[in-house]
Amino acid sequence: MPSSALPHPGDVEQDDEIRRRVADDRFAALVRALEQEDPRFVRRVSAPTRGRLSAGGLMVFGGLVATVVLGALPLVLGLHLGVPALVVIGAVGCVALPVGVPILLGTVLRRMRPLLR
Repeated sequence: MPSSALPHPGDVEQDDEIRRRVADDRFAALVRALEQEDPRFVRRVSAPTRGRLSAGGLMVFGGLVATVVLGALPLVLGLHLGVPALVVIGAVGCVALPVGVPILLGTVLRRMRPLLR
């Protein structure tokens, strides 16, 4: 019988779920033990709340806003009004800001909020 004709074993997914549950339980027990040893530990490593953006989200948002405000807007205005200086500023902003602003924000966030990921 060719290998492609063999039926898929249904218990593979169940085994993965059981292993994942066991690993989650072990992790929770480890965190509880560390919390009892050092109560500040859980506060230091806990995930950000749902209401706050992560560092990556802030970097993407900052890059998008900077690109639109300092890149696309001057480019459109420069093309519409025929001002070469605005066209150059807008073109440089559209090329440099999507890369530069997230790097800059990542550096600033790493210093201000080192445990935010």
